[in-house]
Amino acid sequence: MKKIILFIIIFPLITLALLHFSSPPSSRWLLSPKTPESIISEKAPQELDSTTINNLTLLLSTTIHHGETIYEALISADISSQQTYSITQALKSIFNPRKSKPGDILKLKEYPDGRLLFEYFPNSLKYYAVEESKEGVFSAYEREIPVHKVLMGAKTSIQSSVYESMRKQKIEVDLIYRFADIFAWEIDFLTDTRKGDALKLIWEQHLSPEGKVVTQGRILAAQYINQGRIHTAIFFKDKENHSDYYTSEGKSLRRSLLRSPLNYRRISSGFSWNRLHPILRIYRPHLGIDYAAPTGTPVWTVAEGTVTFVGWNGGYGRYIKIKHAQGITTSYGHLSRYAKGIRKGVKVKQGQTIGYVGSTGLSTGPHLDFRITQNGRFVNFLQTKFPTASSVKPQYFDEFERTSQKYLGYLSVLNEYSENIYVFPTIDDSL
Repeated sequence: MKKIILFIIIFPLITLALLHFSSPPSSRWLLSPKTPESIISEKAPQELDSTTINNLTLLLSTTIHHGETIYEALISADISSQQTYSITQALKSIFNPRKSKPGDILKLKEYPDGRLLFEYFPNSLKYYAVEESKEGVFSAYEREIPVHKVLMGAKTSIQSSVYESMRKQKIEVDLIYRFADIFAWEIDFLTDTRKGDALKLIWEQHLSPEGKVVTQGRILAAQYINQGRIHTAIFFKDKENHSDYYTSEGKSLRRSLLRSPLNYRRISSGFSWNRLHPILRIYRPHLGIDYAAPTGTPVWTVAEGTVTFVGWNGGYGRYIKIKHAQGITTSYGHLSRYAKGIRKGVKVKQGQTIGYVGSTGLSTGPHLDFRITQNGRFVNFLQTKFPTASSVKPQYFDEFERTSQKYLGYLSVLNEYSENIYVFPTIDDSL
């Protein structure tokens, strides 16, 4: 009986010892549920055939996921926490990790002598690398991605909204926003668009040597046909390196003020010298525009200027006032809160978010009370025409005319094809 009990105790110990001495010696393998090879096969199937490129072994190739940090993405590479920390710290010297976005690509490679090379590819024409020296010091540097340009064209008609119509053509969101920004002084895409409107645009697309899209480049020309009226934008850069979007006549599309201070649902109350106040129930002037919008909707300044007041202002609740050029001031009332960094004396840029829609003060619901004065007098923002930026300089007009005709030619070509997205066969290097 004693022999049987002794055998039961000793046998498991012998088995454990055999398992220990037959296991791979790598501590990385013991600490990680996945081998480097299995990480590669899951994260980068396109590189399965060759995990050693230019004497470098690929340890990890993945993308940043929503809510994930670069540090967290590197943990799965099965390197030490100290190495992970050193890489991210070195990267901070040339790239702010807070600017990383879902879809950004990162790769980790290993030299034959064990040194590490980390590469980070944001959605831009640059990438960042962190390399380990023989002394174990990590250094960061910035490189440009070699690309070539192709000319893209797109057209579509409006069925519901500009955004939805362009997305149906698989046009990227960033490109849609840039298209809208070009015409921001001409068209209010929330209120001016109609079913049956049409648009066209041409832009540069940057491709990697392998033919993969790296970024969507500059929009070179665009048109929006709104109820039969054609709005045209031509990009032009003169020899003084001043660039802008112009009409086909060479006039700047930019105006001193944007068409609206927010994305709104409707105008709940217009400019009036005799309006019945919804709370006080008395007739008195309403020298501004009320834009109805959900609480928290971003509010932006319609022009660059200097903040002269931030705080509570009686019936206007949380309130901001900004002084602009040409004797113009604007005010923004009933805000729920102010944007970070907005305070008296701060200079703001056109289109910069300064606060958020609310219902503070004397208000029946969430909306923005927007007012504008010129030389001390209130003016009706919806009916006032403000001056444009500078036109093409006379000495560059002939060059602009040639550029304009070339781009307008590309836009007209789109009408000849049934496809809504078109890749032009060649691109002029001077574009």
